[in-house]
Amino acid sequence: MRAQAARDAAGLAIRARREVAPVRSGPYRSARRGRGLIFDELRDYVPGDDAQSIEWNATARLARPIVKQMREERDLTVALLVDTSHSVELGYGGASRRAALARAAAALATAATRARDPLALALFAGDALDTLAPRSGAAQLERVLRALESARGGEPSDLRPALGWALAALPPHSIVCVLTDGFCSDPGALLTRCARVHELLWLRVVDPIDAGPRGGAPVRVQGAEHGGRGIWGRSGAAPQPLSAERLRRSGVEFATLRAGAELAADLRSFFAKRPRART
Repeated sequence: MRAQAARDAAGLAIRARREVAPVRSGPYRSARRGRGLIFDELRDYVPGDDAQSIEWNATARLARPIVKQMREERDLTVALLVDTSHSVELGYGGASRRAALARAAAALATAATRARDPLALALFAGDALDTLAPRSGAAQLERVLRALESARGGEPSDLRPALGWALAALPPHSIVCVLTDGFCSDPGALLTRCARVHELLWLRVVDPIDAGPRGGAPVRVQGAEHGGRGIWGRSGAAPQPLSAERLRRSGVEFATLRAGAELAADLRSFFAKRPRART
């Protein structure tokens, strides 16, 4: 997953709408200026460094001048809310949508880590919710990738616990990416509320299996999540994802990611074309 994520993240710039003057170089910018300086790493002293930055304990231990490298604290947090319900286990040709969702999440996590911005994760299915609080750095990326690799299918999709967590645990104006196959119950007012507090993005992975059976003959089916039975091919019998109109009314931005070779390109295209608010 790590090598694939690195390839998928190449050229991926997670664009925030609330952009102000850039606080550093690079295509991935904070929504607002950082609040101060935080520790980044220790490194060898080089001529010209401020003497006040010398870390004396490390200098004494290593017997050479060591300075404390600081960086600007970032206000932007990227949170990934990943669907792990039963329906994401399905897919065409033996490839599951769960694998496509994990791949998309890993690419976003890698892009966020490269930008040194805090990264958070929530895996949701039914009432179950596994979370990682926002942190930055390579260790956090490793925790996120391990969680994605070990995620297993669960109860029918219920996004409400994950949205509630995003409202309670994340700083305002975070970029919150919901990665799902779209087949989840309507979260109601929580969807609108979260879209007002954060920049809420709905990234739906689609699979060839979503088009239904080939040919005109109806097929008897059973729901992957709720277990309901019906005839696929009759009007209204096929399961329907949360509609684009419903998302639009709630202020949610949305995109479709095609499972397979096009997934990384779809991610890059969405963020490159994402509209910016006027400042």
